[in-house]
Amino acid sequence: MKQSDIIIEQLNRISGLKVRRTTAPSDMPQDGVWQSETLCSTVFTVSCGNKVYAFEIDGYGAAERVTASLARELALGMVSKTAVFDEPVRAFLDGVGDIPQGVHLGKADYYVFAMYSKDLAKNVREYLNAMAYSCDFVADMGDGVTAFCKRLDNDCDYQSAGEFASVLKENLTEEIKGNVKIGVGGVAHGASELPQYYAYAKSALINGAEYDPKSDIYSYKEYALIKALSELPEATKEKYVKTVLDRNYRDVTADEELMAAADAFLQYSLNISEASRNMYVHRNTLIYRLDKLEKLTGLNIRNFADAVTFRTACLIHKML
Repeated sequence: MKQSDIIIEQLNRISGLKVRRTTAPSDMPQDGVWQSETLCSTVFTVSCGNKVYAFEIDGYGAAERVTASLARELALGMVSKTAVFDEPVRAFLDGVGDIPQGVHLGKADYYVFAMYSKDLAKNVREYLNAMAYSCDFVADMGDGVTAFCKRLDNDCDYQSAGEFASVLKENLTEEIKGNVKIGVGGVAHGASELPQYYAYAKSALINGAEYDPKSDIYSYKEYALIKALSELPEATKEKYVKTVLDRNYRDVTADEELMAAADAFLQYSLNISEASRNMYVHRNTLIYRLDKLEKLTGLNIRNFADAVTFRTACLIHKML
């Protein structure tokens, strides 16, 4: 979608105006608003880099001039957020293009995310563009994936990219009424590192969907472990799983209720109440299943060390 079409779509949605694309008149005033009593129309222009877009609304007079001026200011705000858009930024993040015009070239840090929503990617981008600051940027990377690079400032309220992703996930789910999966690349230190950290984010998204499809937020730092483990010989992997989960590990991993209980308990930071509430089961039911898991494997995943061991063994098992 062309940037002019995006501006029209958002102006129409946000303001309720009927804005359409037109051609800028040769005698356009410096304030960017032009009126024609003969045509009964008002035109305003918006500059983006070396391009000038012209838009038109019906009507002529003082009220229409004010409306056009306000719409122009709104459009300029949109342009400042999407000045680096479409192919240049996509090529840059994919590692095949130069830093696009509009990306801050200093040493600022960025949280970098790859976000996937098969049918609602357009809604995701609209929401991100609406909440982003001028130094952030959003890009359509194709196949339902959206890149979001959030520039950090000194008074950032979030402790980590993962914490920001959790809040973003909640807001997006409520706003677009659909599911979004987020790959967390981490913190890029300067614009030159953005392609590398976007690759991390996309890798986390791909590996997360394969190894943990029930979750929605995937950190590259966790899946860096998967990459390392995947290079182990098959015989070594099976020996490790059999040792950790005991000889009857296939019965354990085939028990859907048992594995769902373990996954939820690990996902909610070993918190019985939180896990049982999100599973919609009584806490005693969850405790019973964790006890059964301990009996079968010898691992009490209420203990942090055993939880890490169990999680690692399950990841390796999925590679077999």
